[in-house]
Amino acid sequence: MISFFIFAFITSITPGPNNSMLMASGIRFGVKRSLPHLLGINIGFGVMYLGVGSIIPLISEEFLVFLEYFAMALLCYIAFKIATAPTQILDGNAGGQPWGFFRAAIFQWVNPKALMMAFAGATSYGLDTVTAAVIFTCTNVICGVWIFAGAWMRQFLSSNPIRTRMIYVVLAFTMIITMIY
Repeated sequence: MISFFIFAFITSITPGPNNSMLMASGIRFGVKRSLPHLLGINIGFGVMYLGVGSIIPLISEEFLVFLEYFAMALLCYIAFKIATAPTQILDGNAGGQPWGFFRAAIFQWVNPKALMMAFAGATSYGLDTVTAAVIFTCTNVICGVWIFAGAWMRQFLSSNPIRTRMIYVVLAFTMIITMIY
């Protein structure tokens, strides 16, 4: 169980689509408005893990290939949206909308890194699916670090839209890179 916890921690904290989006949300909207996104990731991943662990024997190779290409296209679209997001830093309840709970939860089903984490965890560690899903759900809270990092950067970025654009492009590029490995 300790090796699974380490696996869950490392895969949760490293860069990927969820963490890039959380950092961008922290920059643009701050911590408080980004928390539903984080909660959606945590709960959505746990539910997705339960689903993956339960249906692994039933998934056809053709569906996995379709899901892979669909997820890559979706990630390219989201990366584009991050890279081209407005550079103004929003205060309080100003315009714009961060991802909410349900959108973030549903996204886990097409997030290649999250799916890889679930498939690897469900097939490699021998834990029952429910225990593993609970461990991952609790461990994914560490993703909140990315929101705080983004919120911390707000002050540095608020006075310089060029810096903000550069950070958004780096985050988008990081999302694209996660598809390669």
